[in-house]
Amino acid sequence: MRKRMLAVALASVAVAGFLTSGTASAAPDWEINYGVEGTRPSDVVCANQMDKAWVCYERDADRWWVRDNAQDGMSALVQWWNYRDGSLYRRGRCINSHGASTWAYCDKDYAETSKLNGIQGAWDRSSGAEPVFYEQVWGFQ
Repeated sequence: MRKRMLAVALASVAVAGFLTSGTASAAPDWEINYGVEGTRPSDVVCANQMDKAWVCYERDADRWWVRDNAQDGMSALVQWWNYRDGSLYRRGRCINSHGASTWAYCDKDYAETSKLNGIQGAWDRSSGAEPVFYEQVWGFQ
């Protein structure tokens, strides 16, 4: 499973590089947010729960919810991309570093007509390694 997640992480970096290379404008800077611990509301859109992470999105509040599902020392996260008029407008990560069995949220403010995609993952930040991600990219808006 770890090798599969690493392969997906490397593939997503390669695809992101391919999609942004050759364009006249530079890719937007990464927005990195560390989530605030909280209780996830019931009226959210969620990706499939995975062994290390579970990500949901609260559309009315533009709020990411990230659950850490594993007691493994890694932080659960969502990596997201926001598109306006077909172009990458913003990108970022919402990281839950509160430990296993916790929910954490990150407040954002996306344009109502934009497209929002996210992918679930886990990150051993203390090792200096890049995050590892699950295969499925979800459309949340």
